[in-house]
Amino acid sequence: MVRVLDARETDPGELVAQLRRPGGFLSEKVRDAARRIVADVRDRGDEALLEYTERFDGVRPDPIRVPLEEIERARNALSPEVEESFRVAMENVRFFHERELDLPFETSRNGATTGQRVRPVRRAGIYVPGGHGAYPSTLVMAAVPARVAGVGEIAVCVPPGPDGKVSSHVLAVVGLLGLEEVYAVGGAQAVGAMAHGTESIPPVKKIVGPGNDYVTAAKLEVFGYVGVDAPQGPSEVLVIADAGAFPERVAYDLMAQAEHLSGASAVLLTPAAELIQSIEPLLSGEPAELITLVRVRDAAQAVEIANLYAPEHVHVISEDHEEILQDLDAAGMVAIGDFSPVALGDYAAGPSHALPTGGAATWASPLGTHDFTVRTNYIYYTPEALASLGPHVERLARLEGFENHAMSIGVRLRKKA
Repeated sequence: MVRVLDARETDPGELVAQLRRPGGFLSEKVRDAARRIVADVRDRGDEALLEYTERFDGVRPDPIRVPLEEIERARNALSPEVEESFRVAMENVRFFHERELDLPFETSRNGATTGQRVRPVRRAGIYVPGGHGAYPSTLVMAAVPARVAGVGEIAVCVPPGPDGKVSSHVLAVVGLLGLEEVYAVGGAQAVGAMAHGTESIPPVKKIVGPGNDYVTAAKLEVFGYVGVDAPQGPSEVLVIADAGAFPERVAYDLMAQAEHLSGASAVLLTPAAELIQSIEPLLSGEPAELITLVRVRDAAQAVEIANLYAPEHVHVISEDHEEILQDLDAAGMVAIGDFSPVALGDYAAGPSHALPTGGAATWASPLGTHDFTVRTNYIYYTPEALASLGPHVERLARLEGFENHAMSIGVRLRKKA
């Protein structure tokens, strides 16, 4: 059943507390379960991996790694029309992410040279979710930025279907991308395998990709052994619309993200009571149970609520969209205007659809090339540059009580070595 709330006289913080929010990955029950699974896979390798896959997915993949001929068959079976759509999406994602790539730099002044190297992660793991559907689009959104960043080895984990096989559409995209390493495992056990390695799956250096609460909790468990991206759990959308918005279009915008189910959240913020009245009868089925319609005083209150809620997606359909966009500072992705439905970003607009959820947008960023690169700073000082800066460093080191730090400078300045 659709919830309808009136927030005009409500504190924004109290309203946000009432909104449905994914975030079960932070619960002790989920964290404990993920911790046990990850530790078991670490200790028992493939044996544990297969046991958990059989328990949760009902199948025991044999082999765990998808054969290359299976990838080739899926690639060849793809219709020309679908292949064209995937290639358009891949090109748009590549075009966008080439422009966000971190670049090395070096600067010199007064004999002191400082700079930064940017190098790709050597080996990355991509988690492609299963469950409610197959997500070849997620593979595009993660693998293309990784390739743009220069990652040499990419391992892909995908939950197997009831037949024990990976989705043919996911495998077809694997083929289109020129990847070869795919494993028919999912869940927290796949994260554990990518982090610690098993007999079948060599460990990676970084794990990215959205998943359910257990996948997200497992990523938190392995952080430190490997790098991970931001929490990317169940889908969220918050629509800010004024009285000029078309009810049917807004209804589908909300239903589109609620369609993911599994804890998804869809919220409308509008000052227009008539818009809520028009939209409510258009919402039906299971997705409608995940939708909340909220009447707000004005756009300013809507923005305040949005910044506190920090959703994965914000869709702004308002004459004041430029002003609203400038004031939004906590969202994974913002879709602007009536002709920019969030679904464009989900599939083919260019920016990765792997976005922070659960409120993480207050500090985390969308998946991008920066997730697949490592930066190394360096310094190079001439004797003259050391003579200029060294006395200041000596002074500050002694201020903090570190005499040997100071002496490592002084012994060079006074040439007593």
